[in-house]
Amino acid sequence: MIDTKRETANRVSALIGLNVSAVSHAADMLTLQFGPQKESTTRRGTILEGGAWALHIQCSWRLERAGETVATESDLSVPDDAAQHRATERIEDLLIKHGRTTVESVQVDDSGGLCLSLSKTFRIVITPSGMEGDEDWRFFAPDSDARHFVIEGGKVDPWSLS
Repeated sequence: MIDTKRETANRVSALIGLNVSAVSHAADMLTLQFGPQKESTTRRGTILEGGAWALHIQCSWRLERAGETVATESDLSVPDDAAQHRATERIEDLLIKHGRTTVESVQVDDSGGLCLSLSKTFRIVITPSGMEGDEDWRFFAPDSDARHFVIEGGKVDPWSLS
C-alpha cells in the first residue's frame, strides 16, 4: 500500500527554498512554476520556458495572505477567458511582480492535501476532491522525461511511482 503522505512529502520538499517563478492557467487549472526559468525544447522542437518544477492544480485550492483568502479555484472556474486571465495576472502580481515569493515549508496530509507556506505571509492550500478517477494535482520537472507525480482521487496514482 502506498503511503500518500510520505510519498508526497518526499517529492514536494524539493520546492523548499525556491521562488514562485511563473503563474499561468489552462482552462480552470492553475499552473505554477518554481525555481529559475530556463528554456527547453520539446520532442516536437517547440521551445518552452519553465521553472525547475511545475505544479498543476485541478482540484480545490486557495491562496491566502496573512490568513485571508485572496484567490481560489472559483476565480478560474468561469466561462469568461478574459476573467480567467485577469485572475491569473492578479495571482502573478501578488506572488512575483512585487518581489520574490519563496517556499518556506511544505505540509502534506494523508489524503493528498498540500499546503505550501510562502514568504510574505502567503500560503497555497490544495485540497483534493477524493473522487476516484479525477486528477487532483501533479508535480514534475518540466525539462525531464521522468514520470509526473500525480495525486488522483486523494491518493498517489501508482503510475507515478513505476
